[in-house]
Amino acid sequence: MKNYFAILLTLCSISLSAQIKSPQEFLGYPMGSKFTYHHQIVAYSRYLASQSNGLAQWQVYGQTSEGREQGQMLIANLPTGVTLEQVQQNHQKRIQGEKADSSLPVIINLSFNVHGNEAAGSEAALNTLYALISKPNKSIPYVILIDPCINPDGRDAYVTQYNRRNYISGGNPDPNDQEHYEGITSGRYNHFSFDLNRDWVWQTQKETQQRLKFYRSWMPMMHADFHEQSFQHSYYFPPAAKPYLNFIAQSTKDLQESVGRSFSKLFDEKKWPYFTSEVYDLLYPGYGDTYPVLNGALGMTLEQGGIRGGLISAKSDGDTISLVDRVKHHSALALNLVEWSLANAESLKASFYGVHDKSRTNPTNKFAYYFVPEKELEKGQEFIQILEKNNITYLENMGVLKPIQAYDYSIQKQVAISDKLIGLLIPAKQPSAPLVQALLDPTIVLEDSLTYDITAWNLFQLNGIKAYGVNENVFAEVKDHEGEWLLNRDTTPHVAYFAMPKVPSLTQKIIQSAIQIGALVTFSDVQNGEIIISFSNVKNDDRIKFFSDMEKLNIGFNTLDSYRSKTSYDLGSTHYKSIFIPKIAVVVDPANDVNQQGELAYFLTQKYGFKPSFIPSTQLFKSNLFNYTHIIYPDGKHAALSNTNSILLTDWVKKGGKLILMEGARKILDDKDLVAKEDTAKHTSTYAMRERAELSNSTSGNMLQVEVEKTHPLAFRINESSIYILNQVSDFVKLPKDFTPVLKTSSKPKMMGFVGANKKAQLANSLLLGVKEVDKGKIIWFGFNPLFRAIPNQGQTIFENCFLYTEF
Repeated sequence: MKNYFAILLTLCSISLSAQIKSPQEFLGYPMGSKFTYHHQIVAYSRYLASQSNGLAQWQVYGQTSEGREQGQMLIANLPTGVTLEQVQQNHQKRIQGEKADSSLPVIINLSFNVHGNEAAGSEAALNTLYALISKPNKSIPYVILIDPCINPDGRDAYVTQYNRRNYISGGNPDPNDQEHYEGITSGRYNHFSFDLNRDWVWQTQKETQQRLKFYRSWMPMMHADFHEQSFQHSYYFPPAAKPYLNFIAQSTKDLQESVGRSFSKLFDEKKWPYFTSEVYDLLYPGYGDTYPVLNGALGMTLEQGGIRGGLISAKSDGDTISLVDRVKHHSALALNLVEWSLANAESLKASFYGVHDKSRTNPTNKFAYYFVPEKELEKGQEFIQILEKNNITYLENMGVLKPIQAYDYSIQKQVAISDKLIGLLIPAKQPSAPLVQALLDPTIVLEDSLTYDITAWNLFQLNGIKAYGVNENVFAEVKDHEGEWLLNRDTTPHVAYFAMPKVPSLTQKIIQSAIQIGALVTFSDVQNGEIIISFSNVKNDDRIKFFSDMEKLNIGFNTLDSYRSKTSYDLGSTHYKSIFIPKIAVVVDPANDVNQQGELAYFLTQKYGFKPSFIPSTQLFKSNLFNYTHIIYPDGKHAALSNTNSILLTDWVKKGGKLILMEGARKILDDKDLVAKEDTAKHTSTYAMRERAELSNSTSGNMLQVEVEKTHPLAFRINESSIYILNQVSDFVKLPKDFTPVLKTSSKPKMMGFVGANKKAQLANSLLLGVKEVDKGKIIWFGFNPLFRAIPNQGQTIFENCFLYTEF
């Protein structure tokens, strides 16, 4: 009888395989002979689901900024009568420590093409989908989730550009041919030029937000992220390189070793070269491998050599690499990984649930509780959003029952805190404990400094939130507690209304909504930028609707019934200056840092609601500069402007224009005031240690303490005399004579994370933000990027101030 069922199963499998078209049959060309557009990827995925006899289903989970579909294939082999919804519910219960069905299936997730120009991934995904659906493994219960293209906009940008630049059928192997170089718009990134592989924690981008909502609904036990590296390299797979986050579970490390052995065996048999453990570390929490690890899974990065490879490319070692080969390697490894995962299903499940059990009962966090006083929450809204996006549990209206010693993040010392405090509490004991530890513990332990990403990102310190780490449970909920900042439901007209919003997007929402209905919006240049709105020339119905709209956004106001002020200047004083909606131009140039150009587009349009013009540098001086109040030059490899263009730009500034130069853009004016410090250190190293020697000249990415000139309008809403910035500065600039320093380092600045020894010597007494007044206008220079990856930090408040408080 057993043999009968085995034969029947084999016949069914053969029958299913015969019915389903392969990718080549469906698309009309062999995989790897050309690049497949995203709509074709979706079409074939939908076709496979429709032909799978219920084994697979295509689930749409979102839409990109350019309107392309985001979806994943769910392939499930479940016991009779068990539904996917039941699996999800039982799995989530087990994560929370509740009793659940012990026969839960293993949940596997494969993701491809997070970087659009690493294009072999989606081709390999189609091969993998076909193999898993046409010849399904029915040996054990499983759910396999496959995302064939995480970044559809980026992929189509790459494929379109490649096809336009390629003139030879089958590709030109000459690596110098134009087909091996992308245009100005890199397909690596999404619509806003964000790197989606570094956005998992922050979830700033639409694609990430939608994907992570889907991811967290399933919480895979294994997640593999398929990438490509330079076409000159071979193939990388785990074990990962150091540094690791120092609290990664041993079971996760053991599984990495085990799966690495499986991959090695496969590649050795095929005679395919590979390497492990040299690069691709597990430190930064926003990667597609580290983030799953922090959520209990076995996460891994897989890297095929292929970027700039086109359809075929000659390598420097005399070999060639083709897209056919790249697809073959990815496809074979993906299937090997699924096979290994099914064979090691119990180990994967034990490790995953073991991590969550330890997180709930005995986490390794520095503190048992993280406490944020209520008054700090006004500037902590984006911080709370990050907690919610990542399913981090927090409790509101929690009071301190007795005085206790606690770690004060603002001064990095133990202090006594009062039993009068009420606020938000984050317990360490929760399923998300590792993620809490990565984001909120005071310091990250660097096991090795050889990393290729930022090394510090503490959310309390970046956002200037005065928070405490506590190891004793002295908290209880305060019943019937309401915050002091209440919504304004008073319909009676008043002289004016006082607003002090903390979230950048809400600030602009208030101002633009008020100005659009004819309200007068002003700010005090001596009262830390307080915003006053007068509705004296606004129709009553419009005013009531305005407050109704603000209430929906949870924005409150205080009322003023006299122009006379008891605490500052009267409302009719010249110290109250008008706020206008700016007219912004961003200069677009091939020399620009494409990421920062995208960050500017994202913040100005999505966060602030402006409608800036993105003007090519070749067109800027043919236009009327006086159509714009602000002109922004992104960071990049800029040269000085021509004499004629420099005169035109200077004349515009003198007559009231605000010129914002980001980092390296200072060079367009050839300004002798902004001079980079010279590297005076001696550089000696052996050949073998040359890679580590280069670290001495890098900043990698850290948190640097800077002093704040608090009275300056650009520093309004920053209440501290010092803040931390995300520092990736390559050139530290001397303190100039003609620039007012708004942000600068002290003679002994504090720093968290890694910075090379030679760069560390340059940190002291450096300018990070300066303003030069030129007649009626201003030149504003940012020596760092406050918009980096849109990771919330106080630098973004300062950047927003450039458009709020410019009339000083």
